[in-house]
Amino acid sequence: MTPASPERLPPASVLGIGAVTPLGRDLETIAQRLAQEPMNANRDAAPAALTVDEALLADAAIAPRLRRAGRLERMAVTAARDAWLSAQGSSGAIAPQDVGVIVATGLGPHVRTFRFLDGILDFSDASASPTDFSHSVHNVAAAYITEILQLRSRSCTIADFETAFEQAVQLAQCWLAEESCQRVLVGAVEEVGEVMLHVLQRMLPPTAGGCRAGEGAVFLTLGPQKCAGQAWIAAGADGADLDIVDEPELAELARHPSGQARAEATARPVVTFSPFFGTMATSSAFNVLGGLLSLSHGRALGIAPRRSQPGGTPATLVKAMTIKRLFNGDMASLLLTKA
Repeated sequence: MTPASPERLPPASVLGIGAVTPLGRDLETIAQRLAQEPMNANRDAAPAALTVDEALLADAAIAPRLRRAGRLERMAVTAARDAWLSAQGSSGAIAPQDVGVIVATGLGPHVRTFRFLDGILDFSDASASPTDFSHSVHNVAAAYITEILQLRSRSCTIADFETAFEQAVQLAQCWLAEESCQRVLVGAVEEVGEVMLHVLQRMLPPTAGGCRAGEGAVFLTLGPQKCAGQAWIAAGADGADLDIVDEPELAELARHPSGQARAEATARPVVTFSPFFGTMATSSAFNVLGGLLSLSHGRALGIAPRRSQPGGTPATLVKAMTIKRLFNGDMASLLLTKA
């Protein structure tokens, strides 16, 4: 995930975007809320979860086929379908066997997993629900997406606590570069559950009042670099006008005198979208969503306009880079370039 050699994979074109988030499902509504609400809104609130409104998942076109699905699968299918439909102008002639699907997740369907475990404890392993078992595996979201959208090419689920989405984007670049797929539907999905919230309340330090768990799904329809998309996306690149970081503290530090050293080193503004979408293992996908919306609007969203930015905000924002600090101290990045 570090800046690569000249043999680095070519970037992929972003042809469609779909998202189900605590800020809504309509992309323009999400952008407006990012532009209007200050980055540090409710930072001092008690730890809580940012969840997706159930009404956003009530899509009559697909609801009958999701009767047994949990929130994780319904969020994933809804966002993936929106991303696929929004790319139909450039993907209408693509055959189903030429479209790959990659789903990234950190914890997967953990709510259904604990429900299945409860069934074992209550009724024994011989009488626990087989439906709960089949919906507790990590690739259940990808299975629903390929079946409902009738996509018949490669399908893969990447489960990782740190770089699942970065790996998913890189794998999509590989599939497109080797021409095994003409389009790749790639995205991330996470859900909030009672067990997660219980664990967070016990493990988070008292000073982490601004850290809130989040859920939702973000999907992109990607095509080869030659396609006329909204933007390009590439793993392990650098050279942006805007840094999008996971840690709210890092973004806040860059706005004060104590962060002047970083401001001078980067010469560009820093923003984080976790206060809007929540903190999760695949937060990079939601940072990419914020970055793509920022590129489309030509300025950094998520930053209160009245606040001055270190290095100054570029007159026209054309590049944004998501940065994630890993447990071992390394960095993972994704570069977004306006088409």
